[in-house]
Amino acid sequence: MNKVLGFIGAGNMGSSLIRGIKESGSKILIYEKYRDKVKSLIDKNTLLADSIEEVIAKCDIVFLCVKPDTMEEVLDSILDLKEISNKPLYITIAAGKLINFYENKIKEGRFIRVMPNMPASIKKGMSSICKGNYVSKEELDEAVKLLDFVGKTIVVQNESDMNITTAVAGSGPAFVFMFIKALEDIAIKYNISRDDARIMACQMVLGSAEYALNQKDSLEDLIKSICSPNGTTIEGVNVLNSENFELIVQKAVLAAKNRSAQMSKDEKSCTNVEIYTDGACINNPGPGGYAAILIHNGIEKEITGYKEKATNNEMELMAALQGLMQLNKSCEVKLYSDSAYLINAFNQKWIDSWKNNGWKRGRNDEIKNLQLWKLLYEMNIKHSITWIKVKGHSDNEYNNRCDKLANKAIKENKI
Repeated sequence: MNKVLGFIGAGNMGSSLIRGIKESGSKILIYEKYRDKVKSLIDKNTLLADSIEEVIAKCDIVFLCVKPDTMEEVLDSILDLKEISNKPLYITIAAGKLINFYENKIKEGRFIRVMPNMPASIKKGMSSICKGNYVSKEELDEAVKLLDFVGKTIVVQNESDMNITTAVAGSGPAFVFMFIKALEDIAIKYNISRDDARIMACQMVLGSAEYALNQKDSLEDLIKSICSPNGTTIEGVNVLNSENFELIVQKAVLAAKNRSAQMSKDEKSCTNVEIYTDGACINNPGPGGYAAILIHNGIEKEITGYKEKATNNEMELMAALQGLMQLNKSCEVKLYSDSAYLINAFNQKWIDSWKNNGWKRGRNDEIKNLQLWKLLYEMNIKHSITWIKVKGHSDNEYNNRCDKLANKAIKENKI
């Protein structure tokens, strides 16, 4: 690659990108206010610039690696350079700044937004990238090639989808570190040294991830392949399932996604939403499926899911929860279900009594599907929900559609 690359700002992430991209053989020019920070990056092809003006004048592609709260100041400095005819392609890594923010500042500027993550510092990063209105496909491809020097890159067509990629890949390492810490701590408790516990937990995660990437089987099939009947793994998996491990992870990701949307002021108006839900189960307990249809401003969205071992009530609750989890801000919701169990819990205030009683029914009776109820309770606080009972298998079009979708999910997944 013969183009000259510029970097305005070289903090932790900027420096990580520079170290990886240096392998492209490109000439690199860095402007960093605190010059001592980047001395280790300097060599015959990587030089320090004396000003932002020098970077803009000499570079074909400029990475904007400053903090979001100083980005506007940097763009104003670029706007002041009216004598410079060079118009570079800009790649920004600032969180919470939408592309239209940049395009409104620099008219017809060519901007690409990138969200890298921490493992980019060891060239194992996962970046998502989205182009602005004035960027060509060739320029986007060129940016992807540069980012591939620090890991893997996916192209996001709709900028709003950067919120979920930020949550999964950007925030995800922290969630993985929490999982590793839990494994490390329990190993130490049972007499494994701290060093060995760290190596064991990290290598297990690293090897499992690489194995999954190299297999064509679904993750569900990979899980089953390790779970021998009456073996050790299935016992642990059953505990994770009983505690709704997957839902807890999804809830963490959605919280990060919603925060990303809030930071970028990218939340869509979502005042009134209708959600139709239904759950199904064969043999009860047995293979279960759930479905929800969300309707907002005439636009419909269907979601479905499957669980190998479930009950009908569990799937009814799951359908409602998964429908509500699609909403990225507080909404006015009408939720329709044919489950009296679900609707009465809220309309007759059963759930308030359970919570006030330490999440017990009566004196000591355990509440089934407790984790699902707790999450639904939180959703009922976040949103203004009207819980509406409909008659099942009757003349309600959307309820009937949900029933078919839930049963279809079972048929498509059941072995």
